Amino acid sequence: MEACKSVHKRPDRRDTICRTHSKGLESMILWTAVAPLFYLSFSKYELWFFLPLSLYILSRLRFFWAWLLSGFFSFFFSLLWIRIALIDYGGVFPPIAFFLIALLSLTLTFIQFGLVYLLWKLFGFRLILLPFLWVLGELFRSTAPYGGFPWLLVGELLPLVPVLKYYLSAGGVYLGSLVVWLFSLIPYAFRNIRFALSLLVLLSLPLPFVRKDPPPPPELRVAIIQPNVEESIKLNEDLFYKYLPNYWELIEEALKHEPHVVLLPESAFPFTVSELPTKGERLLGYSKKATLVTGIIDIRFEDGWKPYNSVFVIEDGAPTDFYDKVRLLPFGEYVPFPFGFVKSLFGAIGGIDYVPGKEARCVKAGKVKLGTPICFEVSYSWLFGEFARCGDIIAVFTNDGWFRDSDGTWQHFRQARVRALENRKFVLWINNTGPSAVISPDGEILKKIPYGTKGYIIYEFKKSRFH
Repeated sequence: MEACKSVHKRPDRRDTICRTHSKGLESMILWTAVAPLFYLSFSKYELWFFLPLSLYILSRLRFFWAWLLSGFFSFFFSLLWIRIALIDYGGVFPPIAFFLIALLSLTLTFIQFGLVYLLWKLFGFRLILLPFLWVLGELFRSTAPYGGFPWLLVGELLPLVPVLKYYLSAGGVYLGSLVVWLFSLIPYAFRNIRFALSLLVLLSLPLPFVRKDPPPPPELRVAIIQPNVEESIKLNEDLFYKYLPNYWELIEEALKHEPHVVLLPESAFPFTVSELPTKGERLLGYSKKATLVTGIIDIRFEDGWKPYNSVFVIEDGAPTDFYDKVRLLPFGEYVPFPFGFVKSLFGAIGGIDYVPGKEARCVKAGKVKLGTPICFEVSYSWLFGEFARCGDIIAVFTNDGWFRDSDGTWQHFRQARVRALENRKFVLWINNTGPSAVISPDGEILKKIPYGTKGYIIYEFKKSRFH
């Protein structure tokens, strides 16, 4: 420190070293705050207001190692919920499970934090460029590798923020991420008027594109069934069949309200579509009273035995339309090349690779066209947009019983609110263990069944209500 003090009159090499040491010490202190704040923002507790602080602190760091450590622990803590599916239901040895989560976190870190830092450094750490470089990183990791992982995008928290959430309708979640970053940099604006004006201009540019008036929905009464089947029961065929009376009870109670459409979650039943006449005859009977739309596994014999994760419409005692999941989950529904040798690690797959559908398409359920993305397909804004263009209402079929009441379940649910705002469409969230909900085009939850509850929702869409 004496050396540092002795050079205050004439800057030289020692002065540069002192400043570097000072910044290094600051980085050592600050990086430890980034990950906890980032995690709390994306946790099920929805403490979104910590995210701007986390990003502001990150913007003050000028060392590659500080960015990498901040990124790794941000992703690792926020993705720890994956261990539940891997260990408890997938039968993966715990150390291997944590290694796989760490490997995923490291991959995401190099893309989102490492690459962004290097580009930012290349451009001389110009502060106004940082939000754009961050969004570039989000776009890259949303598409690669293996179809990408568009999870923990900072714009996903905007549905929790009044007024600002409508930016999502102007340019989607990636514009949302840009907006969150710009607001995170506001403290710098107090020291630089030009920077303040730049922020003001950038935040104002999307405003003319905000969509305020969503199209009215078709008049429709729906019933959403939440059976609340614990995943260990679903993985045991005998126990699953014994649980079916709970389904019949819920469906019969819901039918008393005379819904037009009854919706059940992803892979809702232990039998396949081809087994409906023998093992699902009761379900076919209910379809004569109301249109049923359910997630169900379909086995087809096309050049061999091929399983599909599908949604089927059942009307008047027979299947009438279907959608096959297009975007399969790597290591969850198939093992990508060249990792086929690790299939033995994932007991829940049973060595089976599901087959992807050919296209995103809507199904006709009575008089309404439904977009029916399945599970993590809700994460892909471009794919969801295809359903929004052809569907009157979007119904997302999922089974978050794999993750219990963890951060992952609520991160997933939050994405549905993002998609509702992006597309200005009503979204029905049909979940096995919950929550299940009706979400408005404003991203608001109109009706909900709590997590871990067996029950149903009756919701009626009336055009007069939305004028």
